[in-house]
Amino acid sequence: MSGIPVIISTLGDAGGIGPELVAKTLDHPEITRGTKRVIVGHPKVFDMGREVAGIATNLPRYTNIRNALESPDPVVFHHYEKLEYGDIAVGATSAQAGIADYQIGCYAVDLSAKGLIDAFVWAPVNKASIHKAGYHYEGYKAAIADYMGFTERSTEINTIGHLWTTRVTSHIPISQVANEMNEDAIIGVVQYFDRELKRFGYDNPKIAVSGLNPHNGDEGAFGREEIDIIGPAIEKAKTFQLNVEGPYPADTIFLTVQEEGHIGVLSMYHDQCQIATKLMGFDDGVTYFGGMPFTLATPAHGTAFDIAGQNKARPNAICKAHELARRAALTAKGLPLDEPEAA
Repeated sequence: MSGIPVIISTLGDAGGIGPELVAKTLDHPEITRGTKRVIVGHPKVFDMGREVAGIATNLPRYTNIRNALESPDPVVFHHYEKLEYGDIAVGATSAQAGIADYQIGCYAVDLSAKGLIDAFVWAPVNKASIHKAGYHYEGYKAAIADYMGFTERSTEINTIGHLWTTRVTSHIPISQVANEMNEDAIIGVVQYFDRELKRFGYDNPKIAVSGLNPHNGDEGAFGREEIDIIGPAIEKAKTFQLNVEGPYPADTIFLTVQEEGHIGVLSMYHDQCQIATKLMGFDDGVTYFGGMPFTLATPAHGTAFDIAGQNKARPNAICKAHELARRAALTAKGLPLDEPEAA
């Protein structure tokens, strides 16, 4: 990939709030300044989103990706002709939405392999739709990684701007969490987290690690994971010159990090960090996946079927997802994050 970074973005699950959110981003050209943005999808879904959002702005439309990329316009729409839609059930999951989302994810991989894109931002997708389509993955990123044959670490990272979080285990039953925890897994995520935070300009990022059990197990009374696994992993991580501290009790760790200046929180499982960050900044949360050949980002919220088609969805998070993808893509190319002021 060379020259100006290219970000492709999608409309998300056709039955959710994604199409209207993407339409609203057209009022925010600043989110991809210095890059080329190609919105990929089906015109039927794109126009539905514009109608719901009341956005009159249209875009140049191309069926050929090369023509879309060569267009002088900073934002264009690319009709990916492989997609097929019948009637769209707004506010509900569907196999056709799942098929389309999977196809576009694979398409992004193909474009990356050809050196045509630098980042991929998707509007909210729904696991149930993807499962109805016959693709039984833990999440959308897992489907993309499987298609490209990517087996290295690319753990989900969430950010609300001033705070970043990730976790050792993710979309698995609570009953399996303790069995999935070990020193190597914790250290591996700390190393990955440290590396990705540095990509965004944090020098020697300070990372707080949570415990697993209530009150950190109270010296083994409520579990020994903090004593036998988490604590030793933290001490070993420090020998790798990682700025990591803990374990901190999970119910107070987010108070601690605000007082002590940690930029990152590593939790043991999904809800330990997700409940806190969504309370702290639901409309601003972004999910990011690093370590892959191209940057992946999406709003941290879901498809919100209960308000889909009602023009109630706010575009804060999807705008921030594009800003984060822009930042990563420009940094990777050694380009300035902001255009120089006119002389």
